[in-house]
Amino acid sequence: MALSRTGAAALCVVVSITSPGLAHARPITLDEALAAAESNPDIGAASATVDEAEGNLEQADTRLYNPTLFLGGGPYFGPDATDYYLEVTVAQVFELGGKRDKRARVAAAERDAAAKDVDTTRLDVRAEVWRAFHVALVAQQRVHVATDNETAARELADAAAERSRLGAATQTDINVAKANRGRATAARKAAERDVTLARAALAAAIGSSDPDLEPSGELPTFPAAPTDVDALVAAALASRADLAALVHVREARDADVDLADALAKPDPELSVSWSRSAVEDIDAVIVSVGIQLPLWNKHRGDRHAARAASKRASIEVDGAQKEIEREVRTAVLRYQAALDAVASFDTDVISALDENLMLARESLAAGKLDLFELSAVRRDLVESQLTYLDSLVEAVEARAALELVVGGSLEVAP
Repeated sequence: MALSRTGAAALCVVVSITSPGLAHARPITLDEALAAAESNPDIGAASATVDEAEGNLEQADTRLYNPTLFLGGGPYFGPDATDYYLEVTVAQVFELGGKRDKRARVAAAERDAAAKDVDTTRLDVRAEVWRAFHVALVAQQRVHVATDNETAARELADAAAERSRLGAATQTDINVAKANRGRATAARKAAERDVTLARAALAAAIGSSDPDLEPSGELPTFPAAPTDVDALVAAALASRADLAALVHVREARDADVDLADALAKPDPELSVSWSRSAVEDIDAVIVSVGIQLPLWNKHRGDRHAARAASKRASIEVDGAQKEIEREVRTAVLRYQAALDAVASFDTDVISALDENLMLARESLAAGKLDLFELSAVRRDLVESQLTYLDSLVEAVEARAALELVVGGSLEVAP
């Protein structure tokens, strides 16, 4: 069952605010923020890497060696006369052992890994936008709470001054009320600063150069924590794009082993030469085959390195699978704890605090309560409101973290 917004409603959560301490900002919805995030430079850079890998694949699947043309000529000095020779040679190296196909396998696996990196980057960006959007919403509500508290503190200070004029309050009452008003003003300014920072973080997540974005909307309904964690782990292992990318990297490194073995076998070079003697009027055609003798360089180092890289890639895949399982189980526990914290602020708790404040105001008017006691009741309400907002931030953080470790897409709308 999804967690309801009754607690938020009881706290009068307002997510679009106007405050004299905040600069004018452009409203933006979650849908708009997620759509704008597609232009994030990180996604563009990852996509460009795929294009680069496509180019590498195209090159890898091309014949490595072009034919070579040799032209030569010159005099031949003999005992009786000088002759002139002209020689034309065409040579071609032929790859053996399927080297071309093996290069293409390496490049194709690296291209597939790059494509999965795009998926991972897109999910990371969307998750960060989703998280930053809702954190900024909560920050805006903190300004609302802090502004209300500052207004109440100012009213209490004015009431203390009036009661002092009537002889019903002491100088201590006035001093305490002034101190409360100062703290409330400082808290409001701190909340406004936090909104500015939260909006800047949202702009950074989107990839926008405009830091003055005002999130407009409601906080999401937090779905219940998954109960079948084993199934969730299996789903994460099947859907995590970063794990799939590591698998493709392992495939590339395995293909590197086959390529290194193939490169240890030399490729023959076939050449055809035609020469002509100008004086003797003789033509000659020579066909020759050349091959490197692997006496010094047998590519042992390359083959060793390729096998080590393949082993490392396999270890990284195994380690990532174990890390994913740990991340999922930890994220579920964190999310459940966050939901429990939010649920503890039910309507009855907040309503009781509101009722206490109302009764305290009535008692103050009747002379049955002093300003110290009213201030304490007000402080309890404000602290509860802020603690509730802190629990909402943790729920947002926990949900975003859970979505990331599972590898699923965040909802576009709450």
